[in-house]
Amino acid sequence: MVGSVSGESGLRESSMPTTLQAVASYMIAFCVATMIGAPAAACPVETDVCWALSCSQQQQNSESTVAVGRLKKSQSPDERLEATLVDLKRSSAPQEEPKSDDAKPNSAPQDEAKDQALQDLAEADVVHFFDIAALNSRWYRDPWALLNKPIYEINEPGDEFWDPYRQNILKGDFPLDDDDFFFRFTLTEKMTVEARNVPTARGITGPGPNNSSFFGDGDGLALSAKTAVTFDFFKGQEAFKPVDWRIRITPVFDFSSLNVNELGVINPNVNKGKNLHTTQISLQEALLEIHLFTWNDRYDFMSSEIGIFAFRSDFRGFIFDDINAGVRIFGNADDNKWQYNAVFFNMLEKDTNSLLNRFDERDQQVLILNLYRQDFLLKGYNSMISFHWNHDQRSSNFNINNFLTRPQPVGSARLKQVDAYYLGWAGEGHFGRFNITHAFYQVFGQEENNAFSGGDTNINAQFAAFEVSYDFDWLRVRLYGMYASGDDDPLDGDGEAFDAIVDAPNFAGGEFSYFNRQEVRLLGVGLTPRFSFLPDLTSSKNEGQANFVNPGLFLFGAAIDVELTPTWRAQLGVNYLRFAETEPLEIYLELEDVDNEIGVEIFFGTLYRPLLTNNILISVGASVLFPGDGMQKLYQSDDTLYSVFLDVTITY
Repeated sequence: MVGSVSGESGLRESSMPTTLQAVASYMIAFCVATMIGAPAAACPVETDVCWALSCSQQQQNSESTVAVGRLKKSQSPDERLEATLVDLKRSSAPQEEPKSDDAKPNSAPQDEAKDQALQDLAEADVVHFFDIAALNSRWYRDPWALLNKPIYEINEPGDEFWDPYRQNILKGDFPLDDDDFFFRFTLTEKMTVEARNVPTARGITGPGPNNSSFFGDGDGLALSAKTAVTFDFFKGQEAFKPVDWRIRITPVFDFSSLNVNELGVINPNVNKGKNLHTTQISLQEALLEIHLFTWNDRYDFMSSEIGIFAFRSDFRGFIFDDINAGVRIFGNADDNKWQYNAVFFNMLEKDTNSLLNRFDERDQQVLILNLYRQDFLLKGYNSMISFHWNHDQRSSNFNINNFLTRPQPVGSARLKQVDAYYLGWAGEGHFGRFNITHAFYQVFGQEENNAFSGGDTNINAQFAAFEVSYDFDWLRVRLYGMYASGDDDPLDGDGEAFDAIVDAPNFAGGEFSYFNRQEVRLLGVGLTPRFSFLPDLTSSKNEGQANFVNPGLFLFGAAIDVELTPTWRAQLGVNYLRFAETEPLEIYLELEDVDNEIGVEIFFGTLYRPLLTNNILISVGASVLFPGDGMQKLYQSDDTLYSVFLDVTITY
């Protein structure tokens, strides 16, 4: 129903609810009554809402005549309008003139204006909504009146299917049909160049003069290029609720190159030389996700995954962080305050050079249960408890480069089985400007035929980590520490040193830390595996078996994180490292009085996102390790060790 106004700007019909329609009618009535000079007594009626619009007398006289109404709870909109008209007519009736000798001004023009307004009001239809933009009101302004309209359309579909910056059917922005079937295509190219110096044993044979030093030239250069193609089919609008089902497949193509200066590093056969070039094709994701239940209208749910998928079992990857074959049940509860996972992996072998999955089982099973609680006790603090079971069966393995990885090629070198059970509690959150991260794990179980103790061991080891940081606007200062227990008596039948399953800690510098990033070999085993802080004396983190007789670790450090620009972040830090115990090293190497000090490392890392998105990521890292007394005695050198890398990731 449309109300009449003078001129071309009109009042229009709307689907506003009945109550709001009446509110609008009353607002107009009150405004008009004020303009035409009705006494104040005409305003106070029984209402829940009373607004007054700012309207000038000039606008009333020259532009528009507006329909009015009245709001009262017990009446319909039409009845309220009729009551308002009655009140206005009563208030505009001639009043008895006060007795006075003073001359009164002529009120005839004003009375005529009142009569005309009331006549127009009586003939007008009931107004359900008025176009506020048609009025010159100081309460409303066209949002583009003072700004230049953008030259692009918000959420504009891309002109071409390869355009990654606008909505695109290949990115899953639009369904393939009307039944919420989506397809997402992702292409990722990751290129890494790394120069490093690590302690490297000399080959016992080969060209050139003999050298009495056991350790030789540790310089090396590694290159890696990985191309990942992800095909993701799913049903459901995942932005608002879990998908009904999903099929995701990610093949990865890898080229790796390694150049070293000593023989026997890339292969026991010295005829293989000092350079290695390999290619590998792997399936890093191949999963089926099925939505099982939705518990309520807040989309608390339970879903499942089966196939090859990535999983990290805690906040920082201290125990398990890998891509492998398994089954997962996951979901949430209580408006997403609780989150849970139950995961079982039947582990696959890894390629030695690319660290990608191979299509061979490795006789190892891992069970993980965890439970997260958001805003635990205090808002902003998230806590979790977890259980891990590592069941690593007796098996033997030579890696792609023909080195023995199972069993460890030291000591008794017998096949062994590991059953380790991890109980953990971890938390992460913030309290105002303070941020904290903490974790504690207790591991128990049994390890058969330990290479260093010469027999079975009963596992009883601990791990703890803590970090506190404070934010100064664009600057964050961090202090942190890590402890992994060591074994003070390798021959007593107790495995008191901590080891993880497949860790990849994002802690104390993470990938930018020398001691974490580099695999430092010590004869037939590694003092530390690649991308792990733990000095566990295993042959390989991915292809070997856990070892609970090792020296353990103390780590203390500090770092600053700087957000230089919205596209550029950097961090700078220093770590001090010590062995918790040295007896396992002394027995293994038949050395006396090995000092606990590993040394001091300084690391720097930066991440640059030139497009303000993650389509292009450029990461540069550099770190140096100044060996302490213990490290110098192990490797007969005080030379500074270094690592420098460039990592470029391009994603469509």
